[in-house]
Amino acid sequence: MESSKLLIGSLVVGPVSTNSYIVREGEAGKELLLIDPGDEPGRFLAIFEELHARPEIILLTHGHYDHIMAVNEIKEAYPSCRVMIAEAERPMVENSELNCNFFPGEYRIEPDRYLKDGDEIEAFGRSFRVIASPGHTAGSVCYYSEEDGVLFSGDTIFLNGYGRVDLPTGDRDRLFASLEKVLGSLPEETVVLPGHGDATTVGHEYKMNGYLF
Repeated sequence: MESSKLLIGSLVVGPVSTNSYIVREGEAGKELLLIDPGDEPGRFLAIFEELHARPEIILLTHGHYDHIMAVNEIKEAYPSCRVMIAEAERPMVENSELNCNFFPGEYRIEPDRYLKDGDEIEAFGRSFRVIASPGHTAGSVCYYSEEDGVLFSGDTIFLNGYGRVDLPTGDRDRLFASLEKVLGSLPEETVVLPGHGDATTVGHEYKMNGYLF
């Protein structure tokens, strides 16, 4: 039986316009996969109610505050939702200074599962592969659906650019190695959905991304 078409909705949230993604299988899909619910939890909860659907998995590309700030509120409303992030990001999600939360108070999360390079996350009868892409942070990852030809790149790859490396655990050399690894290993037609800004493709970035110059 063939899988239904993956539907991906984007929600731009928070003070630095973070792209969060709400993923489901087909118009009638009742289970949701979230990528980087970064802020404004009320907007997410309203969408879940409107869709008559519930979040089952939250995948985090890294631990910066602008990618995790709605996690606890969503988890409180849907306790069975599983939160996942790379093992190397454990110190960041446990420490507001590392995750760059500049707002009053502490914000920490407690993931249900820590991931490593090559792990496969099952949702909607398809797999989302974890691709380690350190550099923006020590534990940055991308999530790749081969079946759908989509890469959720977080702050590793932007349209004609890449994430900054001057924040805690950032490393320029590691980021450039990650860009070469990711862009050199996936089909050119793969759609790249970044943590900020517009979508792009692997082929475009391999030819035009500034790290090559």
